[in-house]
Amino acid sequence: MDFSAMTKIRIFRLRSCRPTEEASRDHETTLSLYFENYRKHGCERRFIYIVKHPVETARVVITIFCLPRLSVEPPTTTDGVFIREVLRPRSLPVRIAGFTTGVLTIPNTPDQYSLGHAKQTLRRKVRIARKLGVRWAEVVSPCERRELLELAAKCEQEHPNVIYRNLYPENRDLLNYGLWLAAYSADGRPLLLSVIPVDGDFALLRYFRTIGWGEEQSNARYLMTEILVERLAARGIRYLIDGTFTSKLPDGLRQFQQMVGFHSVRIYLARSKGIELRRWRKAW
Repeated sequence: MDFSAMTKIRIFRLRSCRPTEEASRDHETTLSLYFENYRKHGCERRFIYIVKHPVETARVVITIFCLPRLSVEPPTTTDGVFIREVLRPRSLPVRIAGFTTGVLTIPNTPDQYSLGHAKQTLRRKVRIARKLGVRWAEVVSPCERRELLELAAKCEQEHPNVIYRNLYPENRDLLNYGLWLAAYSADGRPLLLSVIPVDGDFALLRYFRTIGWGEEQSNARYLMTEILVERLAARGIRYLIDGTFTSKLPDGLRQFQQMVGFHSVRIYLARSKGIELRRWRKAW
């Protein structure tokens, strides 16, 4: 056995797992390329893709285990119960590796969010949206919320891109959550709806979709991401969780999330004290 080669492998694995910005970019690139090809094979052929590409699959598995970990605390509100239900592992591999999804870290000072070279596209798109007269508002009226919900559902059903088209949207639960933000055009047309459950340090990107399609809607996504970060920072939220498993995220959304600052993270659910107490009693 070549012990020098084994030493090199160990050194490589240690370096690859360092939480540096360069390593983070490498991890995102590896995941993006793999899952882009993985999704192209369709649901019925994805297992075949995994079998035919063992080296790439092994590399992705190693990459996933090198991702940062985030522990979601037990819920304190009804929003928190929903957040944990979305992130609950439903298979043994997810229990072991964690729920892999995109997470945006909310800065303590909202002004810090749009700084840096990586946010050039974000800043440019926000400027364009403002020049187009795009504005935003927090939606508090139950009547207005229902109207936006109906309009958003209709746009999902009629979306020109089959990837984002949803013939049977199930969004009635959105009325249960408190934070609703909407973007409007200069003449008052709704452009985007965002509904975010929040609990403790965490928020979930339950709904973030454009209403209609075009230049205004496309640029409104960046403006509303910036506004959302500001609103969450004001509430003391530290993490915005996408909630879509990495392998199921469409390529266009993956690219958008990377441009606005999301990073892939392994999420684990912290056990509540009540669950631990019941298990301790059962052991006795």
